[in-house]
Amino acid sequence: MNLSWLQTFILIVDKKSLTNAARVLHLTQPAVSKQLNSLEKFYGTSLLYRTSRHMEVTEAGKMVYEYSQEILAKINESLADVQALQKDLYGSLLLGASSIPGEYILPAALGRFQALHPQVKVKLEIADSTEIGQMLQDGKIEAGMIGVILENPDLQQEHIFKDELVVIAPSEHPLTKKKSITLEDFLEEPVIFRERGSGTRLVIENKLKESGIALDRLKVRLELGSTEAVVNAVAAGLGISLVSRFAVKNRIKTGEIAALAIDDLPLERGLYFITRRDQVITPLVEAFYSFLKDYLYPNPSI
Repeated sequence: MNLSWLQTFILIVDKKSLTNAARVLHLTQPAVSKQLNSLEKFYGTSLLYRTSRHMEVTEAGKMVYEYSQEILAKINESLADVQALQKDLYGSLLLGASSIPGEYILPAALGRFQALHPQVKVKLEIADSTEIGQMLQDGKIEAGMIGVILENPDLQQEHIFKDELVVIAPSEHPLTKKKSITLEDFLEEPVIFRERGSGTRLVIENKLKESGIALDRLKVRLELGSTEAVVNAVAAGLGISLVSRFAVKNRIKTGEIAALAIDDLPLERGLYFITRRDQVITPLVEAFYSFLKDYLYPNPSI
């Protein structure tokens, strides 16, 4: 028996296809089929009915699926219990983050955490908020930090910090002569946005909807794949945008761009620490979450 057979079988059932499971595991479909066949040989019976159009789990397969989940959960629990016996934290911490926390908040926080716990190795994946949620569900990361609440009941999403969005414009833009601007002022300008799926864009779209503004009123000129690309485009005079203050505080100080407030649109948003509801939270993840809260709240101006 190989534990990877059980993990693969769970994914096949959850994703309802060998192809989808192979994609998540970054394996070929024949490799996934081989693992499934090995598991069926071990049990001496078919676990799935497979046709060209659909797949059904046999009664034996349903039983193996339930036991597989229990077995892997127990293994995770044993890991957590063994780590809890250790005085010093050690091991690997697999994290994911959307661009704002991933690029502007977590690097310094992780540096401090590793200084306190030098035996901990950290891998940080940066992607948009929806991708981080999917990576967490697929078991590729243990926890994440994102800038929007995802509509996913399988995720535990804890508010951990407050972010502020600001309008940015080229330093010589006519709007910079005003102390603040209105929502109508913003809607009249060409806008540069992050791509669909980013937490910042989702927050902006939700806030406009709450204010009764149809999204087609936005004059979207460019959609770019990173916050830094958006800021560079604004600095080059291609339009204005809404971004996190974290991303632009230094460039505002140098005068490359200007920050503006919109009088009639609240622009605060939360940042959220996310885990899977069904996962066993290891002492290492718990320790980092506790550290991160202590790190952020006494230092709101990082």
